[in-house]
Amino acid sequence: MRPAAEIVVGNPVNAGLRRYREPRHGQPGMAAVTYPEALERPYDTLGPNPDLVARLWDELGRVLPVDCRAIFYGGPALIHPETGIVFGFAGGTHTHALRLPETERRQALQVGALRVRHYPGQPSFDLSEIGEEWVFCGWYRDEEAWCRAAYDYAGGVT
Repeated sequence: MRPAAEIVVGNPVNAGLRRYREPRHGQPGMAAVTYPEALERPYDTLGPNPDLVARLWDELGRVLPVDCRAIFYGGPALIHPETGIVFGFAGGTHTHALRLPETERRQALQVGALRVRHYPGQPSFDLSEIGEEWVFCGWYRDEEAWCRAAYDYAGGVT
C-alpha cells in the first residue's frame, strides 16, 4: 500500500521539506510524489550519489516492515505508507536525514549527528528550515535503529 500523492503533498508535517525541495525539483515532467519503479534507473538519475540513495533506500530501509522507498519532489525519500509522512530523504553527495522522535534525536546529536550542513561554495542547509525533528545522518552505527524509530514516529507510534 502506498499513500496517494495528495496525502503526501498535503500533509502539514511535510510542508517544510516540500517548501525546501519544490523550487529545487529538477526533474521536468516528474510528479511531486512517485516511486522508484516509475524510473528506468532511479539510483543513478535522481541527483544524489547512487551510494547515498542505496544507503537510504536499501541499507536503512531494510529494517522497515514495508517498502517505503519514494521520490518526493525529485529526490529519494522514505514515506510512511499509512500517514504519507516523509521520514527520510537524501540529496547531493553526502546528505541524508531522518525525522526522529525526541529520544533518538537526542541520541543522534550526542554521537555527532548535525542539524546544519555546510557545503563548499554553496549555502548551508539548516534543518530548522524543514522541521525541528530532522537530523543529518552520517553512517552512524545506530542509524538503522533510528530509521525504524523514524518510521514508527511517522506512523504515530511514540
